[in-house]
Amino acid sequence: MSGRRSLVVAKLMALAGFLTLLVCTYWLRSEVLALSHLRFSADEVRAAYDLQQLKDSYADRVNHYQAEVQNYELQLEHYREMLELYRTDYDAYVQRIEDKYVPPSLPRAPNKPTPPEISEQLYEINTNFRIRKNRYFGLTSRLNWVACVAALMLVGGLLWLLMFDMDGQRWHYLAALVISFVFLIGPALHSILSGIIGFLEEPRVY
Repeated sequence: MSGRRSLVVAKLMALAGFLTLLVCTYWLRSEVLALSHLRFSADEVRAAYDLQQLKDSYADRVNHYQAEVQNYELQLEHYREMLELYRTDYDAYVQRIEDKYVPPSLPRAPNKPTPPEISEQLYEINTNFRIRKNRYFGLTSRLNWVACVAALMLVGGLLWLLMFDMDGQRWHYLAALVISFVFLIGPALHSILSGIIGFLEEPRVY
């Protein structure tokens, strides 16, 4: 193989390796976005249900607010009465304290059960998230070897150009090699993406 032809082959290898690594990187990013979208879709379902439940309970919430106002007025009346006793009749005040009288509290509102269709929808999102997360790590283990071959092609091509392309601007190859190690070949970015997916918890169900 002539020297000129070997330089062309090295450039093509470096270009193919670079583009393959770029595709792998964006594929990993797309998986992170897809899993995050699944989590947020569960939050959207819960938020829509909570909003609808809030709108449906408007009349009950108005009645509850009015009862709270009445309860507040009762407590305020009790407070003023106790304050007046403290100022004018201390013995009666002490007797009321010993009786441990407190104004009655409001009844607690019951919690409405979650409709089965909402629970089913959330369980479906939860299951899809787990399946996709497991599939991600399965595919990543195979994609890692594709990225390894692409990295070898990229580094090998750039090193060949650095050593034998005497006429070219070799600092371009060195800059490409450094950038590739920082953003594509080095473990930082891929480890961060895999770490993000590893720490993502499945969407909770009510």
